[in-house]
Amino acid sequence: MAQPLISLITVVFNGEKLIADTLRSAVNQTYKNIELVIIDGGSSDKTIELAKQFNSSIGTMISENDNGIYDAMNKGINAAKGEWLYFLNAGDSFYDDKVLEDVFTGSNLENVDLIYSKIQTQNEPTGVDYVTGERITFSDFFSRYPICHQATFTRKSAFTKLGMFDIKYKLAADTEWFVRFFKSQPERALFLNRIVAFYDIQGTTYYKRMQGYSEYLDFGKKHFPFFVSVKNQLFYPLLWLKVKLIRMFSNSTWFKQYRKIKFSSSNNQINQSSN
Repeated sequence: MAQPLISLITVVFNGEKLIADTLRSAVNQTYKNIELVIIDGGSSDKTIELAKQFNSSIGTMISENDNGIYDAMNKGINAAKGEWLYFLNAGDSFYDDKVLEDVFTGSNLENVDLIYSKIQTQNEPTGVDYVTGERITFSDFFSRYPICHQATFTRKSAFTKLGMFDIKYKLAADTEWFVRFFKSQPERALFLNRIVAFYDIQGTTYYKRMQGYSEYLDFGKKHFPFFVSVKNQLFYPLLWLKVKLIRMFSNSTWFKQYRKIKFSSSNNQINQSSN
């Protein structure tokens, strides 16, 4: 079976403490038909100097100002030469060294444009990390964000068909793109029951959750049925209260125990549904 070229796109800005470990996670993969695409936002630290240690694997490296992370990701898509794309941004890492080998040599991908799988969280505020990811449909987007970007591999041609990330959304442009995909061509998505990456739960979206949800409400008006959009608008105050309460009690013993039970049960359900 032919091994397609995989472009691993890393978006970074002043990431000297993260970039080497991230790129090492890429080049240590047993699957070797890869290129690194590094999109730097004009770092003033040693990010570029450290990235150059991986020159033999770098296909493209751009360092210039951008209009946010999704603008940088769009630059990465345009620069990528690979048939398949994966975003391994600064601070991200693969779950193990065989991820790409398992994904791209173990399945028939002829009629697939999007592969999605599982991730292992890191840095959960309550100390209870968990595995998440399951087979989904378009309707799963009506009330939540059912896919983590770090769990997905996308054929580059899918961006030609559906368009790039909409940079007016600063926190949820990836979710909006996944909504477009599952709305228009869900039959071209493949779920793999495999953990592919570690995901730092305390990213920008975690601290700006309500801003992200406001963006979700905005694109929901365009993509979701009318009654779903109205329901989500009405739910906004309750979500605000939920987020406030979670952050208030996240360090309490009883809340940590609740999360442990919740995610243990959730992970069991995911494993059962994926088999």
